[in-house]
This record gives sequence, structure tokens and C-alpha cells, in this order.
Amino acid sequence: MNPGEQYAQAKKLYEEGQLQEAVQAFEHARAGYLAQQDTVNAAHATNDLGVVYYLVGRRDEALRVLQEALTMFEQLGDVTGQAKALGNLARVHERQGDRDTAEKNYQRAAELFRQAGDKGLEADTWRALSQMQLQQGRWLEALSTYDRALAAKGGSGALRAFLRLPLRLTGIR
Repeated sequence: MNPGEQYAQAKKLYEEGQLQEAVQAFEHARAGYLAQQDTVNAAHATNDLGVVYYLVGRRDEALRVLQEALTMFEQLGDVTGQAKALGNLARVHERQGDRDTAEKNYQRAAELFRQAGDKGLEADTWRALSQMQLQQGRWLEALSTYDRALAAKGGSGALRAFLRLPLRLTGIR
């Protein structure tokens, strides 16, 4: 099976929830792409492998592989790929309790999605950061960040005005 077929199989296994099998298929696809020096597809397979490592509880491997994916996307100049890898890294760092690193990665990912013009993923990233801030009891920061998510998608003016009220009252906005 060629790397493209292995990658398609890995995605199918992932979608079906067969995560252990998906790990092996992503590993094979990644190795095949690297052997062919197909760095574009290798970067995507590496990022996806990192996500599946995380999902099966292999968090240290997930961090290592996602950092590799980020480096690969940086070398390729793929802004969207960088943003996705950073968002995935943020999620793993958040789950491991390293919220400072997670916050920095979420912020950088959102900015890169903005640069790439992907308003949907930008908004999703701001929402994930807002949720993390909310869980930490950082209410006003969470509101401000959620406002950024709404702004990215051109959100409801009335809701944005409502969210800004406490921010204005405290002098944040």
C-alpha cells in the first residue's frame, strides 16, 4: 500500500473510532511520505499522528510529534498547518496542566488562522482559549477572548455589545 492509501486508511480508522489501528496506519503513512521526501503530506500525517497519540493517552509522544509537525509546517511556510499544529499542541499542554504554554499556543494559532483568512478556525481557537480561561476563573479575560471569537466570525452585534458591557465597566475595553 502506498503512503496516500495508508493515509486515507488511517483517516477512515480514526473516523470509525479505531484509534489503535489508526496510530499504526498514520505511522506507516508518515514513514512512507518521509521515505519519498514528500514533506507536505508528511507534515499533515505527522500532525494527525500527534492528535491520535494524544487521544490514546500517549501525551509525551503527542507533544514530540506535534512539535515536529510544527517545525515541518514552518519550513514549508504553511501558515494554516502551523496554526493547526499550535492548536493541537495547546490542547495537549492544557490537558497536562501547562496552561501558560497552552494559552500562548492558542493565541499564536488564532493569529495565524487570521493571517491565513480562516475565520472559522480562528473563532474556534479563540473559543477554546476562552473556555480554558473560564475554567481558571478568569471571567473577564474569558469574556474578552470570546468577544474576539465573535469578531472573527462577524458575530452578533447585540451579543458582542452585551459581552463588552462588563469589559467597559472595568476599563478593559
